[in-house]
Amino acid sequence: MSLPKIPLDQWVDRVVDWLQVNLAPLFAIITALIEPMVGFFQSVLTAAPPVITALVLAVLVYLASRFSIALLTFLGCLLIDNLGYWDASVETIALVLTATLLSIVIGLPLGILTARNRSSQSLITPVLDFMQTMPAFVYLIPAVFFFALGAVPGIIASIIFSMPPTIRLTSLGIRQVSADLIEAADAFGSTSTQKLFKVQLPLAKPTIMAGINQTIMLSLSMVVIASMIGAGGLGTVVLQAITRLEVGRGFEGGLCIVIIAIVLDRVTQSLGQGRQKVKSHKGKGSRRGWLLLAILLIASVGVTTLFTSQDTGKERVTLTYVNWDSEVASTHVLKKVLEDLGFQVKLQEVDVGPMFAGVASGDADGTVAAWLPVQHRNYMEKYKGQVEDLGPNLKGTRLGLVVPRYVKANSVYDLKKDAAQFDHQIIGIEAGANMNKQTEKLIKDYDLDMELVEEFQCGHGLNPRQGG
Repeated sequence: MSLPKIPLDQWVDRVVDWLQVNLAPLFAIITALIEPMVGFFQSVLTAAPPVITALVLAVLVYLASRFSIALLTFLGCLLIDNLGYWDASVETIALVLTATLLSIVIGLPLGILTARNRSSQSLITPVLDFMQTMPAFVYLIPAVFFFALGAVPGIIASIIFSMPPTIRLTSLGIRQVSADLIEAADAFGSTSTQKLFKVQLPLAKPTIMAGINQTIMLSLSMVVIASMIGAGGLGTVVLQAITRLEVGRGFEGGLCIVIIAIVLDRVTQSLGQGRQKVKSHKGKGSRRGWLLLAILLIASVGVTTLFTSQDTGKERVTLTYVNWDSEVASTHVLKKVLEDLGFQVKLQEVDVGPMFAGVASGDADGTVAAWLPVQHRNYMEKYKGQVEDLGPNLKGTRLGLVVPRYVKANSVYDLKKDAAQFDHQIIGIEAGANMNKQTEKLIKDYDLDMELVEEFQCGHGLNPRQGG
């Protein structure tokens, strides 16, 4: 006797639907707060030519760290620009800085709370365990529902995924402060606030910075994954390389990510060490003053650039698409046509599910990447009444099984005899596509001794053995 399945998925769907409807104004406010932050960091990093920006970043790193890291920063930025990924890297850095800043703003108070209140610690710790062990991809699903496509859902997912280390290590650092020092502070009549800011936080700084360092690294990894929902940046470069099987381009994108990660890691480590290698307090104070002045100057440039950027006056159109050769071509042709008609066109490359969700929510204005009536029928049924089919834009196309030319199979019946040649596998396309369901039905109807393996967008068809 088997117990009936708990409808957990249905319960979660209902909760998400309720939140989507009833908390829409809150999500709109969050979006309105995050988007200017991302725009600010992007405007700062693009206010000058890449070489000048690289030099300024190197100077800032030198003031915060040491010469070797500054040199690495400058050379790394020059390499990124030379490879042609400067704009994508700027987008990635803006996403990471925004996610990290918000994680710190939220995480530090929660870490202090858990350190000073055991009840709060008992309540928050299981939540942190859940946040850290849940697969990162799962956070993208509700993020798309609540915040549509683009940078905001990617940042929200990054915050949830990367914030726990800041909370945990802030709490740990405060709790590790010697009890003797706390007693000494009490003996001098220090208030609770004075003890926190004059004793506990300064002594816990190395541990807190270690938590922030982990948060930055996790944010960087998450914003790369978030390219699947249109977050942009270097993640899009890597995703394109995966779907197109471009090993060299994927390596270039990965190398740029590694450079950014190393620089951010070394800088935060130096900040955590408190620049102990500075020989004199006077020199240390001088460097801090120059660093503060440089940050204020750059911030003013960023604000000026952000608010003086004039709108072109053109109507904006957002098109979303998947990274298939036919859809890339069709979408760029449509982009050219719309631009000739006077529109300002923005393209968002995402996965299939977010593509339809973006059009349904109004975050994207349209797509020419929907394969109907079979391939994406499920999405059309799901968003019935929210999307409109304007008719075909590409005619004469077919969906079916594909085998290499040297394979003898010409029909489904031939697969029955030659199943071993294909390792008893049919390689499908992306999970959730209706064509996969049709293929499963075909396997059942023809009693094929084969298994459907759902893949990324890059590989579909049969899987003949090498040399078979």
